[in-house]
Amino acid sequence: MSLKNPSGNSSSRPPDPHDRKRPVSERKIQANRENSLKSTGPKTERGKRLASLNAITHGILAREVVIGAGDGEESQEEFQALTASLWQYYEPFGPIEGMLVEEIAVTWWRKARLIRTENGEIRKRQDTLSMDLLLRNSDKINLALLQSQPEMYLFNSKNPADAKVGTVERQSVLQSVDRSLREHSSGLTHLSAILGLAKAELASDGQISEPVRKNIFRLFYSTDLPFATLCRNADYLEAPMEGRTPERNIEKDLLTDRAFITGVIDQKLKELDLLKKFSIERAKLALDAEDRSSSLPSGDAIDKIVRYEAHLDRKLYRAMDQLERLQRQRKGENVPPPLNINLGPRT
Repeated sequence: MSLKNPSGNSSSRPPDPHDRKRPVSERKIQANRENSLKSTGPKTERGKRLASLNAITHGILAREVVIGAGDGEESQEEFQALTASLWQYYEPFGPIEGMLVEEIAVTWWRKARLIRTENGEIRKRQDTLSMDLLLRNSDKINLALLQSQPEMYLFNSKNPADAKVGTVERQSVLQSVDRSLREHSSGLTHLSAILGLAKAELASDGQISEPVRKNIFRLFYSTDLPFATLCRNADYLEAPMEGRTPERNIEKDLLTDRAFITGVIDQKLKELDLLKKFSIERAKLALDAEDRSSSLPSGDAIDKIVRYEAHLDRKLYRAMDQLERLQRQRKGENVPPPLNINLGPRT
């Protein structure tokens, strides 16, 4: 025959009166409650390392926040180090506090990514700045050269709107075109090349060919009409003989005129060379100024960055506030409920 214990199960051993659970005193219960309130998480280094490792390994958000492949791959080790340092600082207790620490780590990680985005937006503007400026200047020079060609009429006589444009206004437009050629070194190089060709023709042929004379007149008449007129009339070998007295030495007159015009061209070349030096220095200053002005992202990028940063700040401060409130409550402090103010319209 077998004996039954108080729970109804059969047992070969008779019940021991000492096996009964002793009642816990009210003092012991109160002491346990006070000890639980004083608990703030693991204290030993081993416990902290294990806790931080659990947060990194098992965190719901941590598994998704780090970009693990592609050109934008991020370092999982760096994120783990960030999470571990925050875990050690806050020493969370329980899953809720642990998830709040994880959310803080994730938000800081996303803020760092936002700074990289801002850096990239600035680099996009600055890395191509020199080439962009060079292309813009090149476009201005090419446009000015096209407009200086006789085939490109800035004002059409058959256009009623152009017919109303006065002479002074037309000359002002032409001068602005010529000014573009003189503002940049490439345009000045072109002007110097034309004058160099004229000088070479004077030395070899004693005159300036008709295409070169027309080109000089077209490029210089709006800024230096006397010089342009002098070069246009430098057709000495084909000039008529009327008006010249037999006593004059024609060859000597030609050499004298040729030397005079060559000297005038040399003087103009010196002016262009000086302007070129100024334009190069001005281009350096313009590049430096544009580089400084592009030290911020574009307007659209700034708007997105600011809005996203404000969103992350709200998440960060909310998580930190919730974590602080929970830890204070766990330690037995009287924490009032958060103040919730509705600024929306009343219904």
